[in-house]
Amino acid sequence: MSELWRSLPQWLTRQWTVAPTVTESESQWAALPAGITQALTRQLQALPPPVPYTTAIQLATREALQAWQANPETVSNCLVVLTRPVDAIALILKESLQDYLLDYEVRFLLSGYHRPPNALEITGHLQRELVPEQKSEGDQPAMPVTQTDMHASRLQINVIPSLEPCFLRCIQGWQGIEYLQNQVAQDDSCFWVMGCNHWAWAFLDKVCQVGAYLERTMTLPSLSGEDLADWLRPLAEVVLQSAPDLSLTLQIAQDDADFWKTLASVSAGSATTAAYLWLQTLCVEAERLAPDGTLPPDLSCLEITPRKPKLPSLMSLEALDRYLLHALLLHGEMTRSHLALSMGEDERMIRSRVQVLRREGLMRQTGRWLTVHPAHYPKLYSELGNNNFLIGQA
Repeated sequence: MSELWRSLPQWLTRQWTVAPTVTESESQWAALPAGITQALTRQLQALPPPVPYTTAIQLATREALQAWQANPETVSNCLVVLTRPVDAIALILKESLQDYLLDYEVRFLLSGYHRPPNALEITGHLQRELVPEQKSEGDQPAMPVTQTDMHASRLQINVIPSLEPCFLRCIQGWQGIEYLQNQVAQDDSCFWVMGCNHWAWAFLDKVCQVGAYLERTMTLPSLSGEDLADWLRPLAEVVLQSAPDLSLTLQIAQDDADFWKTLASVSAGSATTAAYLWLQTLCVEAERLAPDGTLPPDLSCLEITPRKPKLPSLMSLEALDRYLLHALLLHGEMTRSHLALSMGEDERMIRSRVQVLRREGLMRQTGRWLTVHPAHYPKLYSELGNNNFLIGQA
């Protein structure tokens, strides 16, 4: 889950500096040394998506596929998986489907695709990716006879991991989505699975009635405390090998049901938000650390205790901040130029507020791409919803 976690160590270090979880009355606790946080971040990156996510997608896809095959004249040949804007839907779809539908030819299209600088080029990109080359008469499929023939004749399932890079909220900016929905409706020779966040879906349904073309949808389930405990259980004990004959074992307490229930509640059941908050809660007893806050060199085992999960504080937002954050949640990730264009502003007009939002930890930047920090999503959902922005499901 590398896309999710690239900025975790920096963000966590900053959170401890700006808004430490440990209060003076809890001075016996200390934040994790930065090296331990980075090591745990790498362990989190290697975790597969939570089982409830993959199971729900597999069951819904199988059900939608069978319904379409049984009645192709009236049933939609597409399933859209709706998520929160901070969920890594591309990775979740790939982990769910790549080794599941073995009786079908599953093609993952537009993997790693980014919105081009000129959003009007999106439709051309989709045409090149989606429209199969014209076949000559000699290429007509023959009746399958051998096992190879049977393999070649398998029904095709096209997976588009995310619709967000296929549009920009500007004049003619969603022509790519209109092309895509027409392509799905006109080509009933294959089945489609697509990912999209709720906020983008609500916008696209308003401007181009995408729900009328791509009728069947499902929503990722909210995770319970037990689900989160199961997902993070592999990290209960982590062995860090610093040298061939030197290792450090991290033991993280995970048997507090109330902790997991609280984590599920404050994260609104989102695995991405919960993971960020979980790392933020981890503490060690201060006496286990050297005076400079580092680990003693002869330490072989470190017990780590999660403290009560809580959301980071939300700064007082200006009107422009809300529009910036809403646009970013709608599109998932954006460059500064696309962010300005989607708001009808000159890039210079938004530059200073983007810097403020980054400094406050609400926005993060990886390369040219801006995203909203997942730990702030629950409060932003309420903040923007209460200010009458068009938002999707929590």
